Order: sequence, then structure tokens, then C-alpha cells
Amino acid sequence: MPSDEFLVESVRGGDEAALRALMDRYDRLVRFAIFRLSKSECRRDPHWLETLAGDTWMGFVRSLQRSPELRPKSVKAYLTTVARFKVVSARRRVSPPSEMYVETEELTEIEVDHNDPLDLLSDLESLNSLNDCVRELSEPDQSICTQIEAIVDRRWIEASATLGMTESTLRSRWKRVLERLRECLRRKTGRDFAP
Repeated sequence: MPSDEFLVESVRGGDEAALRALMDRYDRLVRFAIFRLSKSECRRDPHWLETLAGDTWMGFVRSLQRSPELRPKSVKAYLTTVARFKVVSARRRVSPPSEMYVETEELTEIEVDHNDPLDLLSDLESLNSLNDCVRELSEPDQSICTQIEAIVDRRWIEASATLGMTESTLRSRWKRVLERLRECLRRKTGRDFAP
């Protein structure tokens, strides 16, 4: 049976069979994560789970192809993180910014293999701290955080249009928001974080 690392590299190269193999292994985890993070939406809309599962796998593949240096230490944890961001993105389209964050209790209920060292974004404790830090931001800065997926994907024009500001304004404000988040995370966790 091929390792996750081998399959990830094959997916990066466009191997559809490798993607199917990873989906066979982890699609149930992806769907479980989405369901645990958005039970009410899943119950209200029968297409919610299916749509977000597809979005999660597409986001996973795109992130691998866009970032050759990306080497997830835990595919389970990375997929759970992608699923979480897809849930947050979908929620922000239907909810005000103050309601877009996943509750701490919901995050801790997702089972991830903690035997592997996890990346920062995959570490549920760090995600909880990050959620707390975002909640401490001003409302305008919280609003910028609703576009974090587009910003991280370098889709500045899309993010700035959604927020109703110029791209240059968003870029300069994002730097300040990012520094506030870094400072808050240092205060809460005692660790420094890369940009």
C-alpha cells in the first residue's frame, strides 16, 4: 500500500489514481469533520456536506499544486484543516462575521492523529487560540479575516472587491492585522510564528 507521502507527491503531479486512493482513505474523515463543524447546516441543506466535501478535495489538490514546498506532516490533519476553512468560508457567505467562527467544543471533537508532529494550522489548540485572537480584533479587522482564504491564496483583487476597498488598502491593513494576530498568538501560546 503506497504511503500518504507518495500519494501526495503523485497528486501534486496530477495523478488522478493517487487522488482516488487518498479519497478512499480519507473522504469519510473529511465528511465527518464537515458534519461535526456544521451540523445545523448539514441538516438544513442536503447539498451542504456534498458541496463542501468536493470543495475540500479541490482545495487540497490546488494547495499542493500551487505550493511545491508544501509537505503536510499529517494528511489527516491537513485535510481536517482544509475542511474547517471551507466550512468557515461557506458560513461567512450566509452569516455575519461575528458568527463565522467554529465553536471551540466543535473543534475539539474532531479526531486527528496527534502522534505526528502537526503544522501550526493543523494544531487544534493553535486554531482555538487563533479564533480567540480574531475575536479580540476590531470589527473592521474581523471583517478582513473573513477573506483569509482568498488572501492566503493571493487572490487580493477578489478579497478587496468583496470587502469594498482597494487592493492596496487591503494589503496594508492585512499587514497590521497579521501583526496583531501574531502578537496575540505569542501572548496566548508563548511561541513565535512564521508569516
